[in-house]
Amino acid sequence: MNECYKRPNISDIWEDDIDYIMFIDENNSVNAINVVQKKLLDGKEINQNENIFTVTGCIFTKQAYFYAKQEFERLRNKYWNNTQYLNSKHGKYETVCFHSEDIRGRKKGFHRDILNDEQYDKFIIDLDQILKKCNYKVISININLKEYILNSRYTESNVYKIAFNFIIERFIYNIGNYNKGSIIFEARGKKEDKNLLEHINQIINFHGTEFICSKELQQKIKGVYFNKKKNKRGHPYTGLEIADLSSYPIHRYVKFGTIGKDFITIRTKIVGYPNSSGKGLKIYPKK
Repeated sequence: MNECYKRPNISDIWEDDIDYIMFIDENNSVNAINVVQKKLLDGKEINQNENIFTVTGCIFTKQAYFYAKQEFERLRNKYWNNTQYLNSKHGKYETVCFHSEDIRGRKKGFHRDILNDEQYDKFIIDLDQILKKCNYKVISININLKEYILNSRYTESNVYKIAFNFIIERFIYNIGNYNKGSIIFEARGKKEDKNLLEHINQIINFHGTEFICSKELQQKIKGVYFNKKKNKRGHPYTGLEIADLSSYPIHRYVKFGTIGKDFITIRTKIVGYPNSSGKGLKIYPKK
């Protein structure tokens, strides 16, 4: 068995025999299902903010990924000296990470003391243009927690496991018959990563999914890894940045139907666009 299935490991290189890598990020907490279930039992109203759990994968070829890395590095150098900013909280310089929450909230390297309003507006335009130019495919699985709990098939309380089964099937469909791929998640916590990896190991090496057998998964998936936002040198993983920047607009769109500029930027990359429903954009279960 591949060592990557024994414990959560990181991946810092693109292996020669890997054709595609899918970087994965999520929105909302896996524990949100417990909150929604308790509210249902107590007869309380469920806030739409807590009702949708989103897992989004961004699929890159090697060439496309290194292009994205170069463009993101160029953008960091354009707005920050040597790509870094002074983190006053920690009293040290850190490389800027393009994290959706920080960008929207003007936190960390995007604070008004670091980027004034004019610089910030220009940065947003540049980031938008780079994302448009980058070549990658998007798959997003969105679990409607209320509908799932009320559904007769409600058996699994870990929604990340449910989302993974859907997303790995779509990853296989999109890399082609003779290609191989790896999957990189953003690491969350040792317990959470270990629990998810155990499920992934069972799916890939033993049981398969509803539509893809384990033999095919073993042939095509050559590694599953859990990387933090930044590597040991403190530099961000571009693939995880793009997964984060792609996932939030979709998450917001599924929750509220909001079509923001950020959603317009990435929606053409969603598999199946403009008919992406059920393909690159899945909402489960259907009402």
